[in-house]
Amino acid sequence: MLYKSIRWRIQAWHSVLLLALIAGMLGAFYAYERAERWRAIDSQLQALLTPLLPRLRPPGGPEFDREPRPGVEGGPVQARPGAPSGFERGPFYYCAWLPHNELLGRSATAPALSMPRRSDFSKPQSIRARGEYRELVYFGPDGDCVIVGTSTTQTAAELRRLAWGLAGIGISLAAFGLAGGWWMAGFALRPIGAISAAARQIAGGDRAARIDVTETESELGQLAEILNHTFNKLDSAFAQQVRFTADASHELRTPVSVILTQTQLALSREREAGDYRESLQTCQRAAERMRALVNSLLELARVDSGEFTLTKEPCNLAAVAADALELVAPLALEKGATLRSSVEPVQIQGDAGRLGQVLVNLLGNAIQHSPQGVEVSLSVRREANAAVLRVSDNGAGISVEALPHIFERFYQADKSRGTNRNGCGLGLAISQAIVRAHGGRIEAESEPGKGASFTVTLPVSG
Repeated sequence: MLYKSIRWRIQAWHSVLLLALIAGMLGAFYAYERAERWRAIDSQLQALLTPLLPRLRPPGGPEFDREPRPGVEGGPVQARPGAPSGFERGPFYYCAWLPHNELLGRSATAPALSMPRRSDFSKPQSIRARGEYRELVYFGPDGDCVIVGTSTTQTAAELRRLAWGLAGIGISLAAFGLAGGWWMAGFALRPIGAISAAARQIAGGDRAARIDVTETESELGQLAEILNHTFNKLDSAFAQQVRFTADASHELRTPVSVILTQTQLALSREREAGDYRESLQTCQRAAERMRALVNSLLELARVDSGEFTLTKEPCNLAAVAADALELVAPLALEKGATLRSSVEPVQIQGDAGRLGQVLVNLLGNAIQHSPQGVEVSLSVRREANAAVLRVSDNGAGISVEALPHIFERFYQADKSRGTNRNGCGLGLAISQAIVRAHGGRIEAESEPGKGASFTVTLPVSG
C-alpha cells in the first residue's frame, strides 16, 4: 500500500508543507498588491476631492450654474468654464448635491447617481465600492454631499491577470519542488535498498555480502555501517559455530574411538583378567575425558543461552587463592614446578566457587604447558576500586600468532590431537565467561621464551 511506503509518507508531508508555503507566500503577495492598488486609488480620489471642495462652494458665490436642463433628475447642471479639471476626461468623475437632494454639479463622465443617505455612513468621509466603481463619499457640515469616484474595471482586470500569473508561478514552483522532493526522498532512502539487497543475499547463503556504504555521515549511512558490523559478527559467530561443532565432534570422537577399540579388542578372544582390567581402565579414562568435555559444553551452552548464574556473596580472594594453590599442588609436584604466592586479603561480592575454578584453570595451564621446573606465581592485590589477580610463569610462553585466539573455544596453540593430551581447549573460554559474569575482564600477555601472564580484574564494592 502506498500510504505504508516511507517514501510516500515523506513525499506527502513534504508536499503539504511546500504547497502551504507557496500558497501562503503568493496569497500574501497578492493580498498586499491588491490592497496597494486600492490604496493608490483611494489616495487619488482623496487628492481629487481636496481641491474640488472649495471650487464647488467658493467664498464669492457658487461656481456652477444651477440652471436645470431637461432629461436628468431635476435637470443636469452644466459646469462653467472654470469647473474642476481632470473630470471631463479620464476615469475619474464627481457628483455634488446641496442639502435636500438638490444636485449642485456633476462631471460628464459620471454614471447615474443619487444622493446617498448620511445615516448609511459612520464617518463624514468614507470609501465605498459600488459594482464596478470605487467612490469617496464626503458629507459637508451643512448636509451637502460630494462623491468622487472612478471605474475599477481596468484595475480588476490587472488584478485578475496578476492572480493568474501568480497561480502559474505557484504551480511551476510546486511541480519543481514536488519533483525535487521525490528525487531527494529516493536518494536519501537509497541505502535502504542496498540494505535490503544485502540482507537478501545473506539470507540466500552469501555470508560475505555487505552493504556498499558511500555516504557514512547520514543516519542511514551510519545504520548501514552498524549493519555491516553486525553482519561481520554474525558471520564470525556462524563460522565459530561451525568450527565449534567440528571441534566438539572431533574431541568426542577420540575417546569414543578409544572405548570402541578397547572393547573390540577385549571381545575378540578370551583374555586374562589383568588384560580385561587394563582395557576397562583405558575405557574409564576415555569416559572421564568425555564427561569432562560434555560438562564443559553444557556450561558454555548455559552461557550462550543466558542461564549462566552466579551465587554472589561476600568472599575473600585470599582464601580463594589459597584453596586454588592447594588443589594444584599435586600437579605442581608431579611436574617439578615451584608455586609462589603474594596474596593480600581483598573482599568482593562474588561466587567463590566459580572464581576458584578460574584460578585453578589458570594455574593448571601454567603448570601443564610449561617445561619441568617452571616457576608459577599467583598474586592478589587491590588497586583503586578493583581486585587484581595475576598468574605468571617463566615457561615457553605463547606465540604471537596464538595469543589473540587463546580465549576462543577449542583453540589450542598445539594443533596435534594425540590421545595423551589432557586439555580440550574450553578452559579459558569458560574462565572468560565467569570473569565477565562478575563484571570483570581477563587479559593475557606473553613473550615467547619468557613465559606468560594472565590478569583478572574484578570490581570491588565499597
